[in-house]
Amino acid sequence: MRSVLLILAALSVAALAGLGSAYYLTAREPPFGEVRVGPWSAWPQIGAAGIDPYARAVVSRQGSLPLGAGEGLAFSAGHDSDGRELSAACRYHVRGGVPVSRAWTLTVYDADGRLPANATGRNGFTSHEILRAPDGSVDIALARAVQPGNWLMLPATDGLHLVLRLYGTSVSAMTGAVDVGALPRIERVGCP
Repeated sequence: MRSVLLILAALSVAALAGLGSAYYLTAREPPFGEVRVGPWSAWPQIGAAGIDPYARAVVSRQGSLPLGAGEGLAFSAGHDSDGRELSAACRYHVRGGVPVSRAWTLTVYDADGRLPANATGRNGFTSHEILRAPDGSVDIALARAVQPGNWLMLPATDGLHLVLRLYGTSVSAMTGAVDVGALPRIERVGCP
């Protein structure tokens, strides 16, 4: 009887450890294959046929539909260019160039990965509607209060992250290789 109890205890510990580790590895972003460029992160293999099982589980758990390897590449940011966590209470500028692509979008999400409701009804810009500087660079203001020029309203809740999607880009879909200067900087302008 004692050996049966020991076997059941060992199986219980193994099941809890296995389920706990699976939950931990699939709760956030995929644990492997991340490419970091300044404040931006991408997982180039997430839309490929050879996606690793952990990334596949993350995609399934989130219910997201990643860009295919030949369609483009998505970069996300939860920190500014100085490494500080993004806060919706602060004001930011997303400034600089964007890698050559057929089209791109920049979207603001809340801490839960949802599009936040706001008075403007706008959560992002596309490359076809943005006002650009004479050198082709972009400057997008992110704040809760109205700003001149390209402006996106930040959510009323504190957490946020940004997603920059490049469609039909020359950036390598297999490696995500891109120069740090090719992606825009995320600069904190001020906090209350």
